[in-house]
Amino acid sequence: MAAIHAIRSPKTVAAKPVLVLVICRVRLYHDTLVKLLNRQAGLNAVGSMDIGDSLISSLDAAAPDAVLLDICPPEALALAARLMQARPGTRILGFGVDDVPPKVIACAEAGLCGYVPNEASVSELARAARRVALGDTVCSAGIAEKLFHHLRSAAMQHSACSTDAMLTGRQQQILGLIKEGLSNKQIAQRLSLGPSTVKNHVHSLLGRLQVARRSEAAARNSASRPTQGR
Repeated sequence: MAAIHAIRSPKTVAAKPVLVLVICRVRLYHDTLVKLLNRQAGLNAVGSMDIGDSLISSLDAAAPDAVLLDICPPEALALAARLMQARPGTRILGFGVDDVPPKVIACAEAGLCGYVPNEASVSELARAARRVALGDTVCSAGIAEKLFHHLRSAAMQHSACSTDAMLTGRQQQILGLIKEGLSNKQIAQRLSLGPSTVKNHVHSLLGRLQVARRSEAAARNSASRPTQGR
């Protein structure tokens, strides 16, 4: 008789809940938030504390996977920076954040791993906390586009300034006159130079600025102050 093998259902292994610690100045808010978060699946709010309490000892005692920090108080980001300096591996999620690039950039600079904006719900906060605890960075799609635009603009301005710094004093002087709308002949008269000398300087500075036309050089955002050159 053939052996009969029983088919057993695999045991369901309960996922370890994500432990979060809430830091908020207003006790009514943080106590209420802890209760609401504990109703979310897969989340366990292990406690809450005032923003002015002893952070390191409380953090060590609670050992949370993520810290939820109320960003509204003006000292919150400085607190986050100190916390990251003392415990670099801490995963901090900001809540109550104005969803605008300067605020989000400030959060990133303070060491936060993500944020949820003012209008976020408790379920959205819980979902973001789980993602941050798993190592993700949380940022809204809309603000991500603005941040990339901000970084691109900053990088382009930095590149322009760096390239302008490579110009000689005479080239910077001529570039300033180009921006004033002067022709090569007028520049030659202004600087008491030969037209061919000015033409050579213009050709050289266009190459260094990596542009093809005088108008492109004049349109650069970086300001070049005319300086006396050789």
